[in-house]
Amino acid sequence: MTKIAVITGSIRPNSVGGPVAQWVAERANTVAGVEATVLELADFNLPVFAEELPPMAAPAKDPAAVKWNETLAAYDAYVFVTPEYNHSVPGALKNAIDFITPSVLANKAVGLVGYSFSAGHRPIEALRLILSNFTTGVVGPQVNLHLATDFENMSSFAPAAFHDSEVPAMVEAIVAQDRALAALR
Repeated sequence: MTKIAVITGSIRPNSVGGPVAQWVAERANTVAGVEATVLELADFNLPVFAEELPPMAAPAKDPAAVKWNETLAAYDAYVFVTPEYNHSVPGALKNAIDFITPSVLANKAVGLVGYSFSAGHRPIEALRLILSNFTTGVVGPQVNLHLATDFENMSSFAPAAFHDSEVPAMVEAIVAQDRALAALR
């Protein structure tokens, strides 16, 4: 069984990321051998990163960051669901990633889902760059959602039918990557 955390990248109360993450988890759970759960980033109430040392040198000491790392460590793989803020990821998501102890993500598979007026391409590429600092296996298949065509009135999530197969394809790649990386963990 591959346990996947589907992580929302926005902490805004009216973000459309929650429905997108729920859709991703539901579609992921149709893949045999997968158990996907949504993690709302806002629920962790992470402060702005201000640790004495970066996580590369020492684990975070802030209680919220410790809980964040312990929660993530319980999963085999991850899917980050992110909007686009200023041609990148939201500051809250980058901040949350800054708190992650490298060993938590080491040799684990990662999938990416983005949504924006650029169909999520820019924040996904930013995440690929950020996550390259960790020893993760970011899979090639990704899900790109456009605010103008996959959301009614740019606020209610209603993905186009052609997206139906994209999450399972990404999750199948995650499962394959997880199997390949498991021996290294």
